[in-house]
Amino acid sequence: MKNLYTSELTKSTYDSIIIGSGVGGLTTAVCLAKAGKKVLVLEKHYAVGGFTHTFKRKKFEWDVGAHYIGQVNNEGSLIRKAFDYVTNGKLQWDDVGEIYDQAIIEGEVYNFRKGLQNQIDQIIEYFPDDEKSIRLYYDLVLKVSGHASLFFSEKTMPRWLSKLLGRYLKKSFLKYSRQTTYEVLSALTKNEKLISVLCAQCGNYGLTPKQSSFGIHALVVTHYIEGAAYPVGGAANIHKSMESVIMENGGLIAIKADVKNVIIENNKAIGVLMQNGDKLFAKKIISDAGAHNTFNKLILPELQKAENTIALNKVKPSVSHVCIYVGLNATDEELKLPKYNIWLYENYKLDESREQHLKTKDSISPVFYISFPSAKDSEWQQKHPGTASIQVLGSYPFNWMKEWEHMKWQKRGDDYESVKEELKEVFLKKLYETLPQIKGHVEICELSTPLSTKHFSNYDKGEIYGLEHTPQRFELNQLRPQTNYKNLYLTGQDIIAVGVCSAMFSGVVTSISILNRNLLWRISRYKNI
Repeated sequence: MKNLYTSELTKSTYDSIIIGSGVGGLTTAVCLAKAGKKVLVLEKHYAVGGFTHTFKRKKFEWDVGAHYIGQVNNEGSLIRKAFDYVTNGKLQWDDVGEIYDQAIIEGEVYNFRKGLQNQIDQIIEYFPDDEKSIRLYYDLVLKVSGHASLFFSEKTMPRWLSKLLGRYLKKSFLKYSRQTTYEVLSALTKNEKLISVLCAQCGNYGLTPKQSSFGIHALVVTHYIEGAAYPVGGAANIHKSMESVIMENGGLIAIKADVKNVIIENNKAIGVLMQNGDKLFAKKIISDAGAHNTFNKLILPELQKAENTIALNKVKPSVSHVCIYVGLNATDEELKLPKYNIWLYENYKLDESREQHLKTKDSISPVFYISFPSAKDSEWQQKHPGTASIQVLGSYPFNWMKEWEHMKWQKRGDDYESVKEELKEVFLKKLYETLPQIKGHVEICELSTPLSTKHFSNYDKGEIYGLEHTPQRFELNQLRPQTNYKNLYLTGQDIIAVGVCSAMFSGVVTSISILNRNLLWRISRYKNI
């Protein structure tokens, strides 16, 4: 389906060239190809799919980013309809179950249950004296999430129309996205313990309550409020099913296709220059490389615009992390492993712990996230009989890896490998403390660092969520499909928000801007044949 890049591709011209094959780039490619456009997707690495990529070691397999998806277990939801549209209904889903997340804070367990009323009742059971505040909180979360549709729809508008209507469309969401999560929650309750529990899933957007925008908090909580699911056959089926649709509609995907810069003449994007000197031309150039990479790297310095670079540099890259990938020689059923994810916190002081961690080099992450991809996937035992897989993620600042930053992947030396081994032991210890029954069953354990993320995702600081989801992020006018270079567009999670679904909708939004068609109407009425 996908081919190594060759110079033969220069012999054609294209309607659209898409830089990067994350979910945003692939979604854009699907939408444009379905509209009859000649599309070429260029991927720097040997693997397509961005954070939906999976990798294998021996008889094991792990996802690298798509751990669970909300709203797809409801066939009538817009997110499910969008997935069906971009995959032609080829992607199937396994429900995670009645509990989709579990937080363990100072040893105390809190379950997040499928269904709004179930979740409200569960949190009230944990904090019966705060019932009024809890109900107000969930009402507000749904309200703010509802305002987001107008906020993001403004991004599809031409700039002249946005100047007329944008302020009105964005104001309701911005009222809350301009506040931190802590500012909003502390106005509802003075119970600091309750605030920490309500924010226990904050690892999904990478910032603690006093740093994060309440806008992203509301979006993430609402996204999972009716439960979660996992792709049947693993996360890679997300990008595989999209690739097939692109190809079926005449699109092309090239791997090992390293773009050096966008070719811009008279403030108009006309093509791309490859690292080998090839030039490819298209009517539209779409970057799925992230806003920082696009404006600071893919555009030549003499053509960069201060209004872009200054604005973007005010928002930091998001969190970087370390992850261990664990393969077990027994099944999830035998080991009694759950489908739900586990969030482990050392204490209820989420912000203070994070700040201390960032100040103290080589300190242990204040939060650990444990995911069970094999337990979630109904096809796992068919492909990997008698085994199970686990991932454990934790925070690890990119700066702590700086001395090895410019060394090649897998050739960073003994000191680097020694640090990795030490980290692996820390993470395994935390895993054994949480799930002692897996001791003696670990057959393989591999660790990735922020440098691994940088190598495979091309994010400069090993960030996993693009730009930080601070209140300032939602103020940036640069985070929209249309750039201030004619025929140069952005797609990907930076223009919407964190996560696979946001990246997918970024592709829809970008396609709407290019095609000037109401794709959401078409998606909402899409039916599998």
